[in-house]
Amino acid sequence: MNKRRIYGMFYLRFHGPCLWRRSAEEQAWLDVAPVGREFGSPDFERLQVLDLYAAGEMSREDAMRMLGLDSLQALQQQVLAAGLIVPDR
Repeated sequence: MNKRRIYGMFYLRFHGPCLWRRSAEEQAWLDVAPVGREFGSPDFERLQVLDLYAAGEMSREDAMRMLGLDSLQALQQQVLAAGLIVPDR
């Protein structure tokens, strides 16, 4: 009988409404829509690599390798299609 009472107290403590209730401010932060073109995109990794390449933080060889491209022209076409400026390197 004592064991059931103790289990019941722990269950209510960890599964009761007082522990999992969120304030309106916390819920508002959780409901915020993501910002930026990469977030929520199915090709996030590709856009991230193109951004790093366009910013000059990644070499063209590394970008081509990570994107699985075999020519510089294909890389430049992807950068232009993403609306980025092609670096002159």
